[in-house]
Order: sequence, then structure tokens, then C-alpha cells
Amino acid sequence: MSATTAMIGSEAKLLARNPGVVIWTVFLPVVASIVVASIPAAREPVDDFGGLSVFQVYQPILVLFVVAMLAVQALPDVLTRYREMGILKRLRTTPASPSLLLIAQFVLTSAVSIICLALIVVVPGIISGQWPQHPVGFIVSYLLTGWAFLGLGMVIASLFRNAKVAAGFGTLVFFVLMFFAGLWVPRATMPGWLHLTSNLTPSGAGTQALVDTATTGWPAIGYFGTLLVWGAVTTAIAIRTFKWE
Repeated sequence: MSATTAMIGSEAKLLARNPGVVIWTVFLPVVASIVVASIPAAREPVDDFGGLSVFQVYQPILVLFVVAMLAVQALPDVLTRYREMGILKRLRTTPASPSLLLIAQFVLTSAVSIICLALIVVVPGIISGQWPQHPVGFIVSYLLTGWAFLGLGMVIASLFRNAKVAAGFGTLVFFVLMFFAGLWVPRATMPGWLHLTSNLTPSGAGTQALVDTATTGWPAIGYFGTLLVWGAVTTAIAIRTFKWE
């Protein structure tokens, strides 16, 4: 067994012993997507939403809800707690380098979010008969958005050494991301300037890319460009600023 595999297995066992955050993160959006998909009126086009249904508008937002919870709240909390407890410092003296811990957390976070993605798409799809029109584009949009969100989470973990402070800032970032994703004010109803601002954020670009691939086809390349920039920049910042002690 390689060191990376062993580290992933170890972190998975620790996660299994305290699954509360994961269960809450997965349960709420999955149930919400099932409930919305079960309501016939929620599957009918709405003029105020640009001809999209309530289900088509909110399914991508629920997908991003999960990724944001895991990436900018759970991930920074785990890494800053490990730093506070001296775990990262001790790892530097073992063959299992701290970088393996980052890889393990990245893999686990991605795995949980992908499972939840499948539940949010497949179960409501069976109920409503509505499936993404461009599955490949949908998956690519999801992966790029996940990369951007995980990069943000790593930056938060890099900037703060105190777990409580990191958790508080992560919560603030989560609400900002969800606002621009359209959780409280659907993007289709945003004023022009706010809609443009949303397009420049990872959650706004990610939401629109998911909506486009779910309802029509391949999204505008600009949304992918925004996600690529956010992912690359935040990853670079995290790598340069992350401290093990």
C-alpha cells in the first residue's frame, strides 16, 4: 500500500467516526432537490426565470451548496485544527509528508461531493424525468467549480491558524458564494450590474455553466474561463502561503 493510499484510508476512518458534518451537508440539499422535483408546478417554465423552471434554477445551486459547505467550511476547519494540534508539524518528521494530507483531504472532499452530485441529479431525474441535456458539459462545469471552491478553502486554511477564526471566515465566504449563486435572489432576477458581478465569481459562473449544460448545451466559454482563473489563482496562493506550523 502506498503512503498516499494509507493516508487517504486513515483520513477516511477519521471521517467515518465523525460523520455529522457530511451527513448534514448531504442530507439537506438531496432532500430539497427531491422535494422540488416532486412538485409538478416546480417543473413548469417561469417567465421571471427566463423560461426555466424552479427545479432547473435551483438544482445547480443545491449542487454548489454541497461543494461550498465541504470546500470552504469543512476543509479549512480540518486543516487548521490539525495545525493547532501539531499534527502537521509531526507529519514533517515521518515518510507521510504534510502534502499527502492535503491530497487525502482533496480526494475525500471530492469523493463526498461527487456522491452527493449523483444523488441530486439521479434521484430527482428519476422522479421528474429531467436530466442534464449535455452530461459531459455538466460534469466539466462541476469539476471546474469544485476546483475553484477547493482552492478558496485551501486559501482560507492558509491564512488562518485558529480553527474558530477559519470556520467563521469560511462561513462568511460560504454565504457570499451562495448569494452570487442565486440562492436567495435568483440570478435571472438580479439587476444588470449585480448579474455581471455574479458572473465574475466562481459560484455565479459555476451556476450558469451548470444551468446551461442542464437545459441547453455547452455553456459560454467565458464561464469556464472564470472558473479556470479562480481555480489556478487560489491554488497558487494556497501553495505559496500554506504553513505547516
